[in-house]
Amino acid sequence: MINNNNCKKQALIALLLLLPMPIIGVLSSFYVPSFGKAVWAIAKIWLLVFPVAWLFFVDKDRLSWSLSSKRGVLAGLLWSIPVSGIILGMYWFAGDSLIDANAKAKIDELGITSPWVFLLFAVVMSLVNSLMEEYVWRWFVFSKFKVLIGSKLAIMCSAFFFTLHHIVIMWNFGSFQLVLIGSLGLFLGAIIWGWLYQKYNSIWPGWICHVFADAVIMWIVWQVIAG
Repeated sequence: MINNNNCKKQALIALLLLLPMPIIGVLSSFYVPSFGKAVWAIAKIWLLVFPVAWLFFVDKDRLSWSLSSKRGVLAGLLWSIPVSGIILGMYWFAGDSLIDANAKAKIDELGITSPWVFLLFAVVMSLVNSLMEEYVWRWFVFSKFKVLIGSKLAIMCSAFFFTLHHIVIMWNFGSFQLVLIGSLGLFLGAIIWGWLYQKYNSIWPGWICHVFADAVIMWIVWQVIAG
Protein backbone atom coordinates (compact mmCIF):
# COMPACT_ATOMS: atom_id res chain seq x y z
CA MET A 1 0.00 0.00 0.00
CA ILE A 2 2.84 2.40 0.84
CA ASN A 3 4.51 1.79 -2.52
CA ASN A 4 1.20 2.23 -4.35
CA ASN A 5 0.50 5.50 -2.53
CA ASN A 6 4.01 6.71 -3.31
CA CYS A 7 3.54 5.92 -7.02
CA LYS A 8 0.28 7.84 -7.06
CA LYS A 9 1.87 10.79 -5.30
CA GLN A 10 4.73 10.88 -7.80
CA ALA A 11 2.30 10.59 -10.74
CA LEU A 12 0.25 13.51 -9.41
CA ILE A 13 3.36 15.68 -8.95
CA ALA A 14 4.51 14.86 -12.50
CA LEU A 15 1.14 15.91 -13.92
CA LEU A 16 1.05 19.12 -11.90
CA LEU A 17 4.50 20.04 -13.19
CA LEU A 18 3.66 19.33 -16.84
CA LEU A 19 -0.02 19.98 -17.55
CA PRO A 20 -0.02 23.78 -17.03
CA MET A 21 2.88 24.38 -19.43
CA PRO A 22 1.09 24.03 -22.82
CA ILE A 23 -1.71 26.42 -21.84
CA ILE A 24 0.79 28.90 -20.36
CA GLY A 25 2.84 28.72 -23.55
CA VAL A 26 0.00 29.35 -26.01
CA LEU A 27 -1.66 32.03 -23.87
CA SER A 28 1.63 33.88 -23.59
CA SER A 29 2.36 33.65 -27.31
CA PHE A 30 -0.99 35.22 -28.22
CA TYR A 31 -1.54 37.73 -25.42
CA VAL A 32 1.89 38.80 -24.18
CA PRO A 33 3.60 40.32 -27.25
CA SER A 34 6.75 41.46 -25.42
CA PHE A 35 8.02 38.06 -24.28
CA GLY A 36 5.21 35.62 -25.10
CA LYS A 37 7.12 33.83 -27.87
CA ALA A 38 10.01 33.18 -25.46
CA VAL A 39 7.60 31.70 -22.90
CA TRP A 40 6.07 29.54 -25.63
CA ALA A 41 9.54 28.26 -26.62
CA ILE A 42 10.42 27.49 -22.99
CA ALA A 43 7.13 25.61 -22.59
CA LYS A 44 7.89 23.53 -25.70
CA ILE A 45 11.36 22.68 -24.40
CA TRP A 46 9.86 21.77 -21.03
CA LEU A 47 7.41 19.38 -22.70
CA LEU A 48 10.30 17.66 -24.47
CA VAL A 49 12.78 17.50 -21.61
CA PHE A 50 10.66 17.04 -18.49
CA PRO A 51 9.18 13.58 -19.30
CA VAL A 52 12.64 12.16 -20.04
CA ALA A 53 14.16 13.75 -16.94
CA TRP A 54 11.33 12.35 -14.84
CA LEU A 55 11.76 8.91 -16.40
CA PHE A 56 15.50 8.87 -15.63
CA PHE A 57 15.66 10.51 -12.21
CA VAL A 58 12.31 9.72 -10.58
CA ASP A 59 10.98 6.57 -12.24
CA LYS A 60 14.55 5.22 -12.54
CA ASP A 61 13.72 3.75 -15.92
CA ARG A 62 15.08 4.03 -19.45
CA LEU A 63 13.74 5.17 -22.80
CA SER A 64 12.25 2.68 -25.21
CA TRP A 65 11.27 2.92 -28.87
CA SER A 66 8.09 0.99 -27.97
CA LEU A 67 8.02 -0.55 -31.42
CA SER A 68 4.58 -1.49 -32.67
CA SER A 69 3.36 -4.79 -33.99
CA LYS A 70 2.15 -5.05 -37.59
CA ARG A 71 -1.41 -5.08 -36.27
CA GLY A 72 -0.76 -1.80 -34.51
CA VAL A 73 0.59 -0.19 -37.67
CA LEU A 74 -2.39 -1.46 -39.65
CA ALA A 75 -4.79 -0.17 -36.99
CA GLY A 76 -3.17 3.25 -37.16
CA LEU A 77 -3.53 3.32 -40.94
CA LEU A 78 -7.14 2.16 -40.85
CA TRP A 79 -8.16 4.67 -38.19
CA SER A 80 -6.56 7.47 -40.23
CA ILE A 81 -9.27 7.04 -42.88
CA PRO A 82 -12.33 7.99 -40.78
CA VAL A 83 -10.41 10.57 -38.73
CA SER A 84 -9.11 12.38 -41.81
CA GLY A 85 -12.46 11.98 -43.54
CA ILE A 86 -14.32 13.62 -40.66
CA ILE A 87 -11.94 16.61 -40.72
CA LEU A 88 -12.42 17.05 -44.47
CA GLY A 89 -16.16 16.59 -44.11
CA MET A 90 -16.38 19.33 -41.48
CA TYR A 91 -14.43 21.72 -43.71
CA TRP A 92 -16.47 20.98 -46.83
CA PHE A 93 -19.74 21.18 -44.90
CA ALA A 94 -19.07 24.36 -42.92
CA GLY A 95 -16.41 25.94 -45.15
CA ASP A 96 -15.50 29.54 -44.51
CA SER A 97 -17.87 29.84 -41.56
CA LEU A 98 -15.25 27.99 -39.51
CA ILE A 99 -12.48 30.48 -40.30
CA ASP A 100 -12.16 33.86 -38.61
CA ALA A 101 -12.18 36.85 -40.98
CA ASN A 102 -8.74 37.88 -39.72
CA ALA A 103 -7.28 34.37 -39.85
CA LYS A 104 -5.25 35.00 -43.00
CA ALA A 105 -3.71 38.15 -41.53
CA LYS A 106 -2.77 36.25 -38.39
CA ILE A 107 -1.22 33.48 -40.48
CA ASP A 108 0.69 36.14 -42.47
CA GLU A 109 2.24 37.32 -39.19
CA LEU A 110 3.73 33.85 -38.73
CA GLY A 111 5.69 34.23 -41.98
CA ILE A 112 4.63 30.90 -43.48
CA THR A 113 2.66 32.07 -46.52
CA SER A 114 5.43 31.33 -49.03
CA PRO A 115 4.70 27.92 -50.64
CA TRP A 116 8.11 26.44 -49.79
CA VAL A 117 8.13 27.84 -46.25
CA PHE A 118 4.63 26.54 -45.68
CA LEU A 119 5.58 23.12 -47.06
CA LEU A 120 8.41 22.91 -44.55
CA PHE A 121 6.09 24.09 -41.78
CA ALA A 122 3.45 21.52 -42.77
CA VAL A 123 5.99 18.68 -42.82
CA VAL A 124 7.32 19.62 -39.39
CA MET A 125 3.84 19.95 -37.91
CA SER A 126 2.56 16.73 -39.47
CA LEU A 127 5.58 14.52 -38.75
CA VAL A 128 7.59 16.04 -35.91
CA ASN A 129 5.07 17.97 -33.81
CA SER A 130 2.58 15.10 -33.94
CA LEU A 131 5.29 12.73 -32.71
CA MET A 132 6.12 15.07 -29.84
CA GLU A 133 2.44 15.24 -28.90
CA GLU A 134 2.11 11.46 -28.90
CA TYR A 135 5.25 11.20 -26.78
CA VAL A 136 3.94 13.74 -24.26
CA TRP A 137 0.20 13.05 -24.15
CA ARG A 138 -0.18 9.39 -25.02
CA TRP A 139 2.98 8.10 -23.32
CA PHE A 140 3.77 10.35 -20.38
CA VAL A 141 0.47 12.03 -19.45
CA PHE A 142 -1.61 8.92 -20.08
CA SER A 143 0.77 6.71 -18.09
CA LYS A 144 0.64 9.06 -15.08
CA PHE A 145 -3.14 9.33 -15.17
CA LYS A 146 -3.30 5.54 -15.49
CA VAL A 147 -1.47 5.18 -12.17
CA LEU A 148 -3.98 7.54 -10.55
CA ILE A 149 -7.33 6.53 -12.04
CA GLY A 150 -6.94 3.51 -14.31
CA SER A 151 -6.63 3.19 -18.07
CA LYS A 152 -10.18 4.09 -19.20
CA LEU A 153 -10.38 7.38 -17.30
CA ALA A 154 -6.72 8.06 -18.14
CA ILE A 155 -7.59 8.03 -21.86
CA MET A 156 -10.37 10.56 -21.22
CA CYS A 157 -8.29 12.85 -19.00
CA SER A 158 -5.23 12.87 -21.24
CA ALA A 159 -7.53 13.63 -24.20
CA PHE A 160 -9.16 16.51 -22.30
CA PHE A 161 -5.88 18.20 -21.39
CA PHE A 162 -4.55 17.62 -24.90
CA THR A 163 -7.58 19.43 -26.29
CA LEU A 164 -7.48 22.28 -23.76
CA HIS A 165 -4.53 24.28 -25.07
CA HIS A 166 -5.64 23.72 -28.69
CA ILE A 167 -8.85 25.61 -27.84
CA VAL A 168 -6.79 28.78 -27.33
CA ILE A 169 -5.15 28.30 -30.74
CA MET A 170 -8.47 27.73 -32.50
CA TRP A 171 -10.03 30.71 -30.71
CA ASN A 172 -7.40 32.98 -32.26
CA PHE A 173 -7.76 31.65 -35.81
CA GLY A 174 -11.35 30.52 -36.17
CA SER A 175 -14.94 31.23 -35.34
CA PHE A 176 -16.81 30.10 -32.25
CA GLN A 177 -18.22 27.34 -34.43
CA LEU A 178 -14.68 26.11 -35.16
CA VAL A 179 -13.86 26.09 -31.45
CA LEU A 180 -16.90 23.94 -30.69
CA ILE A 181 -16.55 21.52 -33.60
CA GLY A 182 -12.75 21.47 -33.50
CA SER A 183 -12.65 20.82 -29.76
CA LEU A 184 -15.00 17.87 -30.11
CA GLY A 185 -12.97 16.53 -33.04
CA LEU A 186 -9.67 16.89 -31.19
CA PHE A 187 -11.09 15.25 -28.08
CA LEU A 188 -12.44 12.27 -30.02
CA GLY A 189 -9.19 11.97 -32.00
CA ALA A 190 -7.17 12.00 -28.80
CA ILE A 191 -9.41 9.28 -27.35
CA ILE A 192 -8.73 7.13 -30.42
CA TRP A 193 -4.97 7.74 -30.17
CA GLY A 194 -5.03 7.00 -26.43
CA TRP A 195 -6.97 3.81 -27.05
CA LEU A 196 -4.44 2.76 -29.70
CA TYR A 197 -1.61 3.41 -27.25
CA GLN A 198 -3.31 1.39 -24.53
CA LYS A 199 -4.14 -1.49 -26.87
CA TYR A 200 -0.76 -1.81 -28.59
CA ASN A 201 1.48 -0.36 -25.86
CA SER A 202 3.15 1.88 -28.44
CA ILE A 203 2.87 5.49 -29.56
CA TRP A 204 3.39 4.57 -33.24
CA PRO A 205 -0.16 3.44 -34.20
CA GLY A 206 -1.61 6.68 -32.81
CA TRP A 207 1.16 8.70 -34.44
CA ILE A 208 0.39 7.25 -37.87
CA CYS A 209 -3.25 8.30 -37.54
CA HIS A 210 -2.20 11.66 -36.07
CA VAL A 211 0.08 12.36 -39.06
CA PHE A 212 -2.76 11.93 -41.54
CA ALA A 213 -5.07 14.12 -39.47
CA ASP A 214 -2.48 16.90 -39.23
CA ALA A 215 -1.71 16.64 -42.95
CA VAL A 216 -5.38 17.26 -43.74
CA ILE A 217 -5.43 20.22 -41.34
CA MET A 218 -2.33 21.66 -43.03
CA TRP A 219 -4.07 21.30 -46.40
CA ILE A 220 -7.02 23.28 -45.02
CA VAL A 221 -4.68 25.97 -43.68
CA TRP A 222 -3.15 26.28 -47.14
CA GLN A 223 -6.63 26.81 -48.60
CA VAL A 224 -7.01 29.76 -46.22
CA ILE A 225 -3.59 31.14 -47.22
CA ALA A 226 -4.28 30.69 -50.92
CA GLY A 227 -7.56 32.53 -50.49
